[in-house]
Amino acid sequence: MPQPQAICQISEGTVNLPVAYRDRTVNIFTSSTTNAPAFNISRDTLQESETLPAYIDRQLKLMQQHLKGWQQSLREAAALGKPALVGESVHASYLRDGKRIWQQQAVFTPDNRHVLVFTMTANAAFTAADNALFQELLGSFRPHA
Repeated sequence: MPQPQAICQISEGTVNLPVAYRDRTVNIFTSSTTNAPAFNISRDTLQESETLPAYIDRQLKLMQQHLKGWQQSLREAAALGKPALVGESVHASYLRDGKRIWQQQAVFTPDNRHVLVFTMTANAAFTAADNALFQELLGSFRPHA
């Protein structure tokens, strides 16, 4: 039985994806303010029978292997939107061109199959204001009806 075409919404409109294609887009949001963190939203898919914690464990192993100077500082529960979708948040840093990059990722599975990863990245340690911006972004999420 053929798979139905997926309709993908982008800022500018919608496109019909060919059969067997998945949405793996990344949205990147930057500020015109100097030294403000950048945000991005990426998409992935759980492996067969994989749970969100197992997915995060697998991704953390990959980051530790491939990102120089990887340091994880915190892993905790996270909430996305209202009503809140529960996920996990990971705080870490790594080296890029000899300079430390700070990152916070909040990971969710809206349908227990597809993964949404919200990331905040900065060239300096996050401030309370940065963390508040990230929480505001997460809290503003509303799924399509």
